[in-house]
Amino acid sequence: MAKYFISLVLALMAPMGVLSFSNVAVVTRGRQGMSMRAPKPSGFSSTKEGKAVILERTKVLVDKSALIIAVPGQGITKEQIDLLRKDLPETTTASVVKNSLLTRAVEGTPFAEVAVDLRDQNLFLFVAEGEAKPTYKAFKAWQKETKRTDPSTLPKVAAMEGTSYKGADAIESLCSLPTKTELIAKIAMGIKSVPTKLGRGVKAVPEKLGRAVRAIKDKLEEEEKA
Repeated sequence: MAKYFISLVLALMAPMGVLSFSNVAVVTRGRQGMSMRAPKPSGFSSTKEGKAVILERTKVLVDKSALIIAVPGQGITKEQIDLLRKDLPETTTASVVKNSLLTRAVEGTPFAEVAVDLRDQNLFLFVAEGEAKPTYKAFKAWQKETKRTDPSTLPKVAAMEGTSYKGADAIESLCSLPTKTELIAKIAMGIKSVPTKLGRGVKAVPEKLGRAVRAIKDKLEEEEKA
């Protein structure tokens, strides 16, 4: 009778949002006394709908990226990820995504190579155009602060414009290259300096020619006197 009464109360409270069977421990009574049965995980990300949401969100990040870097994610805590996000450029996103979902998100894009041979858990950096250098600088500082400098924790692969870069050294070299904005600025400075140098050269021609004419004139006058 008591068991029936408890079941009835729970059934009435659940629809009102007072109680959720998936979020509470169920108390059972047996011959050995009362025991607690742990609730089953009810994480949204593990459901079909949750995975679909994460996949679409990841596709948006991929579309906005110019570079994607995969970093081994084993042992990284939520606090450490939050610390990294705080120092990254606003347009760079750090996110832990399941390898299977990341593979689907980059399929048919210039970043497909980043998903080849992915193993274990990974943290992905979705880097916007022109933000590779500041992103990697912040990442290196975070590595040092969190003491994640062991070779097994270093970035292992990156992809940009259909090309993959494997190993921390290759990725760091890639991120050290001048951005398009920096290259345009250097070219503009070079073009700006050309007229100045050309003007100096043109100005020097008549001066040199004048000196040569005067030298010839002086030599002729000396010969006439002789």
